[in-house]
Amino acid sequence: MPAAVSHALSAPAVAALPPPTVSPTAPPADATPPLVPLYAYLAQVPDQRGRRGRRYPLLAMLAQILCGAPHLQAIGDGGADQDPEFRTRLGYPRDRAPCRSTWHYCLEKVHCAALEAQILAWVAAVEAQLQERDPLRTETALAVDGKDLRGAKKTGEEVTPMVTAWGHRLGLTAGAAEVDDGHEIAAVQALLAQVVVEGKVVTLDALHTQRQTAQQLGDAGGDYLMTVKGNQPKLLAAVEDCFAAHRAPAQDRASAEEADTGHGRSEHRWLLAVSLSADSAPALQEWPHARQVFVVRRRVWRPKKQDWREEVAFGITSLDREQAGPAELLRRNRGHWQIENRSHWVRDVTFREDAGLVRTGKSAQTLALCRTVVLSRLRLEGITNIARELQRLAAKPLESLRLLGIPDN
Repeated sequence: MPAAVSHALSAPAVAALPPPTVSPTAPPADATPPLVPLYAYLAQVPDQRGRRGRRYPLLAMLAQILCGAPHLQAIGDGGADQDPEFRTRLGYPRDRAPCRSTWHYCLEKVHCAALEAQILAWVAAVEAQLQERDPLRTETALAVDGKDLRGAKKTGEEVTPMVTAWGHRLGLTAGAAEVDDGHEIAAVQALLAQVVVEGKVVTLDALHTQRQTAQQLGDAGGDYLMTVKGNQPKLLAAVEDCFAAHRAPAQDRASAEEADTGHGRSEHRWLLAVSLSADSAPALQEWPHARQVFVVRRRVWRPKKQDWREEVAFGITSLDREQAGPAELLRRNRGHWQIENRSHWVRDVTFREDAGLVRTGKSAQTLALCRTVVLSRLRLEGITNIARELQRLAAKPLESLRLLGIPDN
């Protein structure tokens, strides 16, 4: 099986880059210190364009993308009409912004690996800063999942899918890796080797419920919470058997439930966890670092059809009962799917990522990385309605410069 390509691991030039030197204007003494400026890290991305293709600084163009335009057409069409002060603070030397063809050329030439490495370095610095301010804001769980760039695929271009590690609490992307030749399992294992997982819980869907992945996480000092389905038939059979009624008297069982109402529907979730023991089935005892198995029943009331829709899912985790009781497992299990709602859905609908047809070179991957950063930065500001905030920033572009840490001068 070919090894997955991980940008941050495969770009030796990135390691030689100097530390960030750009810094924002100092805040007032009584103000909360600003977050680590993203602009400082963008300044370290090398410019691979030819000498005649550098009419506009790469740093200024990357910064304009990260000001929040949802797609390339919005960037190219809107740039010429921007406030002169906006262009000046970005660093454009002319009285107008780049045209659309210039944007395409720039994106095609961006050092994607270096850009990704600097973004991940910024994320790590922000997490360290937030932890120093408030230890309760430490990221304790990562959801790992993959995503295709469907729009670029429609053009016939071979666009590499990406797998990402996304924080449950802060909503920051902690790492990313390319899926090489369709081997998403290998890509996730490469990603986990890149990301710091010690002391964190990694949640994965059924595709990544693999022995090697479980072993890798446990050996690195992390924990896992995996969904169990038919791709692991022996494991699934052993987990299902754990919840047979006649086994209950001899087991350490515990359950939790929660219910909520919203978006016109009612939802009830119930989880039953069983601690593994020496009497557990061989398939469970042989699974690396396994401590508990669980079953989740989710019932949703559908008012239009006046009925309940029920789903049942099984899982396995390396967390023991002291580390995570049933209520904690239920929270972690639900938290995993936030990557779909708070990241993938927003990128598809708000940023129109699946509708994008950018396809040359690494352009699609570069734009995907930039969207990830925009989304992460807005989440750090506590923004919940991303679409509305992007509209506001489009009307007041100078405010978007603050999010990047661009100095007034």
